[in-house]
Parts: sequence; C-alpha cells; structure tokens
Amino acid sequence: MRSNMMTTMINMTIKLMAIPALAIVLGAPAHEALAAHILEPLGTEIASTSPRGRMFGQIVYDYSKFENGTTVKTHLLPVEFEAGIGERTQLNLAGVVVLREEVGAAREHGVDELAFGLKHRFLDEGAMAPDAAFEVEYVPSAGLEGNAHALAGTLILSKNLGPRFVLHLNGGYELETERELDVELGTALDPDAVAAVTEKVHNAATWVYSVAPMFKVIPDKLILLAELNGHTHASGNTELVVAPEVIAVIQSETFFALQNIAFKFAVPFGLNDDSPDIGIRFGISKLF
Repeated sequence: MRSNMMTTMINMTIKLMAIPALAIVLGAPAHEALAAHILEPLGTEIASTSPRGRMFGQIVYDYSKFENGTTVKTHLLPVEFEAGIGERTQLNLAGVVVLREEVGAAREHGVDELAFGLKHRFLDEGAMAPDAAFEVEYVPSAGLEGNAHALAGTLILSKNLGPRFVLHLNGGYELETERELDVELGTALDPDAVAAVTEKVHNAATWVYSVAPMFKVIPDKLILLAELNGHTHASGNTELVVAPEVIAVIQSETFFALQNIAFKFAVPFGLNDDSPDIGIRFGISKLF
C-alpha cells in the first residue's frame, strides 16, 4: 500500500513539474521572436519574421560625410514597416527620405526611394543549420527624380553561436533600371521647339552583403555588435563600411509607448576611397 502511494505521489510530482517546463518551452519561440525582431541591426537583416498579426516599425536618422575632391554630406531618414501575415512570412513597406544632400554648394531634398517587399523564413535553426529566410523587394520609385525602379533579392542567415553570441549574414543582388529622356531643341522654323526626344535606359547591377556579429551583454536588453556592410557595383566600385553599434531595449508593463521598444546607435566609417568617410546612425524600433 505504502509503495503504491509513493509511486502515485512521485507521478503527480513529475506531472506538476512538467507543467511549468512545458509552458516555458511553448512560450519560448514567441518571446524569442519578439525579442529578436526589435534587436535587428540598423544595416543588416535578420532571419526572424514579425509574429502573425504584429507589426514592426523602425525610423532611422542616417548622416554620412564623403570627401573626394568635393564634400558630400547626406542626411537621410529611412522608415520601415513590417507586418506578419503568417508564422513565417511578412510584408515590408520601406521608404527613404533625403532630408538634405549637400554636394559642394548645391542642396537637394525629397523622397529618394519607396519599396515593397515580401520576406519568408524557410528554414529553422538546428544543431548545425541556421535560421534562413529570403526577401524579395520591388522599388517602383528610386532616385530624387523618381525615374528609376529596382528589383532585389536577399538571402538572410542567422545563427546562435552560443548563449551570448549571434551571427547574421546577408547576401543579395539588386538590378536598377533608370530611364532618361534626352530632349533635342531647335528646328528650321523655331529654335526653341522640340526637335526630337530620345529615351535612354541605364541598367545598374549591385551585389549587396552584410555581416553582423552580436554580443548579448544583457540578453534581450543590451547588445553590442559591429556591422560590415558592402556594395559592389557592376562598374567595379565597392563601398565598404564598418559600423560599431549598440542596441538598448526598454520594457515597461505600464506604458504602451515603452513596450517592446529599442534604441540603436552606430558610428559607421568607410574602409576604402569609394565609401563615406564617417557617419552617424540613430534608430528607434518598436513592435506593435
């Protein structure tokens, strides 16, 4: 009798212990998805997608200075929204506003880019395999004049290398097509009349790649990382930038505005003559 009672008590204890353990296991993916997404680096994509029915938003101030005979100072405001439409799929909407671009004494501003995209995570992380996703992006309007469009595809890999180290890798290809009208003036009767209009089409291909090793100083709260962002154009020019970065997360159970929000700060600097000399990036990310 005593033996049966002991066996029953042991079985009940095991079941009671299994309940919180099961809750932790089942709750972990959602928590990791929430934490991972707002911890995305400023210049590198991560394989994680927004949870179904949730939206991720990010706004960045990006300043860069380039010296190569002429001083070029650029102030950009990239804005990004991502909406989870499935367990592994999200829709993207992004835009880049040129607050001010100074090329010598010239000044320009306006909307530089508007893009729509779809991102799908097709592989979950395993013992050796990384999280993997593929993103397709269409840019119907590119350039301040809006006379260009582009199509891009990016492979995104993310891998935990330990309890505190994470590595993100991106590799992509972008094809931009720009249409330019060449107007020829002057006829025999009217020198100001349009004599001919010729349309010129320019295609520009670019390989885009990024590497971002991250160290969790305080998991899901404070992250230190360094990004290597590269653009290699078909013309042969390569822009290569390194950006040390810090990400800090604020969590508040009381104020909605401070729930799932991250502040990001980076100081990028160029590694070659084709890259900006130095810059500043400051971003705010939030999961709604």
